[in-house]
Amino acid sequence: MAQYAHMSEVDPEWHSVSSFVPVTTVPTDIEQFRKNSTIWRKLSNQGLWPLITDGLTVLDRSFTVDDRVVPLRTYVPHSNSELGEAESHRFPVLVWMYGGGFAIGSLEDDDPLLRAWTVELRISCVAVDYRKAPEHPFPAAYDDSFAALKWTVANADAISADLQKGLIVGGISAGGNLAAAITQRAQKNPAFQCKVTGQVLIIPFIIASEAYPEKYKSELLSYEQNANAPFVNKEMSDFFTGCYAPMHAIACDPGLSPGLAESFEGLPPAYIQVAGLDMLRDEGLLYGRLLREAGVPTKVDAYPGFPHGFHIIFPQLKASRKQADDFKKGIKWLLGGPTSSEQVQAR
Repeated sequence: MAQYAHMSEVDPEWHSVSSFVPVTTVPTDIEQFRKNSTIWRKLSNQGLWPLITDGLTVLDRSFTVDDRVVPLRTYVPHSNSELGEAESHRFPVLVWMYGGGFAIGSLEDDDPLLRAWTVELRISCVAVDYRKAPEHPFPAAYDDSFAALKWTVANADAISADLQKGLIVGGISAGGNLAAAITQRAQKNPAFQCKVTGQVLIIPFIIASEAYPEKYKSELLSYEQNANAPFVNKEMSDFFTGCYAPMHAIACDPGLSPGLAESFEGLPPAYIQVAGLDMLRDEGLLYGRLLREAGVPTKVDAYPGFPHGFHIIFPQLKASRKQADDFKKGIKWLLGGPTSSEQVQAR
């Protein structure tokens, strides 16, 4: 969006660490790229995030749908009598999709964070290990994520969940795309009887760039403004999108581009985070506007001058600590049953 172009100006805090950003190039061997990414995230997590092992139960699970196996990892808080929770206490639930351009990523990526959210926010979490592109292009990840949402509803008792307290769907980057898309799918599917109560979309991919509608192009400027941004640039973004959606016609499908849905009315409240130096910035801001105009309570936090995934690369930054704190506030806002929107808040 033109009025947000100033968000591409590099923040001094980011400038101070930008020389340490890992150089990313389009992979020639996707399997090796996945292995390297997993190793990097694991080492990064070990060095920067405490691994919480007390106060929750973490289980690797799976289920079968249409002759395929979908792995999950569930996180359930232990009841805490000091908080007035009985042994039979039930919690709201968050269904979470990790990022990675639909092509990389694993259940290990956000594991330390999910453990922390489970204990601190008193919420059960279900992390989805969806199929990856290019071996499994659209709609594989979309279908797996929706199937996991249905599994969560059907197995609420097994994860100590009370869906009336909250059923939130969330994700980061590509996972944010999946979260937005399956939230729409749940609303439109008459067989899905449970109501999604909130969606949390962190630096989400909302519309495939090749499918930007003419009416929105004046608002979707960040894809070119931030084409050479660190960590994820246009070349990398186009590679990932090409892996997941190799056919142009698919780009207009709301299952891939949820920002192109015919209507947004009746969708659950949304909490969105965008990074100012991110190519996807304006997609998240546009989606926030479309939701607000459709009467959907929406809250957006923005981090001007920081690139896609800055809080993952350097979680020790002041901006990263604020992002983490904002996320928890956003979840609490959704659980509170908001009835009105808030203006975009910039760091």
